[in-house]
Amino acid sequence: MKKLFFLLILVASASRLSAQTEEASCYTQWAKAFEVRGADDVKDGWHDGVVLSIRTGSRTKCYTAKVEVVEGHIKEIYIKYVDGKFEIYKPEWKYTDQLATVTNGITKTLQTMDDDLVNVIFINHLKPKKKAYELAPLPDIDDF
Repeated sequence: MKKLFFLLILVASASRLSAQTEEASCYTQWAKAFEVRGADDVKDGWHDGVVLSIRTGSRTKCYTAKVEVVEGHIKEIYIKYVDGKFEIYKPEWKYTDQLATVTNGITKTLQTMDDDLVNVIFINHLKPKKKAYELAPLPDIDDF
């Protein structure tokens, strides 16, 4: 009986662990969408409604933000509060000479001194889905 109970606990733990690893982070989901659909070019200027992705170890948090793009790279980042106000996001970058250039709607990954990985995702620049043909309905077995 103890062996059966232990086996059930082991199986339940393993299935929980595999379910957690199958979950995709917000960054991974957006990256996949941009990989499949592509992005329109990001022009210089202010962009609202972008996603700021901050990955810390195995955890990812995505925040609504606005950014300024100058000469094809990010100059300033502001994170949006739930009350609609913004606060500047100014971490200490590990590589100060590295520019956050935008490629296919997502910036190059930047690393903070705390080893967080940061990307800005321009979700409004995601290209629309391609047109697909409508499939014909299947017959109902009662039609025969």
